[in-house]
Amino acid sequence: MFGCCAAYQLAKSGARTTLVERDGFGAHASGRNPGNLNPILGTAPQCLPLALESFRMHEVLQDELAALGCASYGVEPVRRVLVAYDDADRDELDNVARLFASADEFSTMRLDANDLQRIEPRLSGAIREGLLIEGNRSLDSRAFNLAMSEAAKRAGASVVRAEVQHMNHRAHTVSSVHTSIGEITCDAVVVATGPWVAQVNEWLGVALVVEPVKGEMLRVRLPHGNVTHDYTHGLISLYRRGDDEVWIGVTRERSGFDDAPTDRGRRTLIDGAARILPSIRDAAMIEHLASLRPMTPSGLPVIGRAPGWKNAFIANGGGSKGVLLCAGVGIAIRDLVLTGETTVPLNGFAPEGVR
Repeated sequence: MFGCCAAYQLAKSGARTTLVERDGFGAHASGRNPGNLNPILGTAPQCLPLALESFRMHEVLQDELAALGCASYGVEPVRRVLVAYDDADRDELDNVARLFASADEFSTMRLDANDLQRIEPRLSGAIREGLLIEGNRSLDSRAFNLAMSEAAKRAGASVVRAEVQHMNHRAHTVSSVHTSIGEITCDAVVVATGPWVAQVNEWLGVALVVEPVKGEMLRVRLPHGNVTHDYTHGLISLYRRGDDEVWIGVTRERSGFDDAPTDRGRRTLIDGAARILPSIRDAAMIEHLASLRPMTPSGLPVIGRAPGWKNAFIANGGGSKGVLLCAGVGIAIRDLVLTGETTVPLNGFAPEGVR
């Protein structure tokens, strides 16, 4: 997703741009996620300025893509309730409420058990209270990928399906990229490969610390109508999607490049979701998904010029915030390629600094 957004922004600025995609847009984590645009909850403090800026940029991006005639990708407001079972959970609600208090675009409200039952009578009676968060948005991540690739083409980018095999360079300057369908000459190269960084490290002599973290997710249909809110406790969330689907996420597992869904992952998700909404156990299964998110040990993205290179740039490590951050990262990479500097807040994300 980072590469696609960067290609769009570069092409829109008049740069001759070629977007090389190996497996198809949205084939991996960028198209297999709930599509949350949630810049505060679960965001590392160092990344908060970029997350908030990217959130605002998504609104601009939505208008631009609509003007280009790209298909809609279902942006809609989200009402999320964090649920609490005990005093430790209640303290976490207090912490989250303080985080949101300084952001004008968002609001929170405490809900007692009676409030929660009025919103959703099927919620577990063990839930003591909740925190309603408003201001976030969601989108259809796969549709967003397809819209961004189409926007890049309409802005003038060439889009090719190929595998990059190596890079030709001289004096720390990449001159061309060799792909499975031929050579592409270039004045600059942006590398956004997700968790597949072994070849990038070899080509550029860098040491990116991005690794694959598998996340599993379920799409289900409830038996007696859909929920009206999203619900979260810890890692487990129920996401209202469309009129009749609930998406349940998410697991986190370091299992190398194994992206197969597992029975253990399915049980973990159902058990966690049923603790919030017991009728989940009666839901009809639509799909069980798994994908590999590119994450760094610190959870920070890796954005900037590759160390020691004049015209090679890295955009990676979006983790669970990749769909959100891509709007800001695309602009930042465009600026860095064309001018060498950007006003997008990237402090601490340079490839040589992220660990």
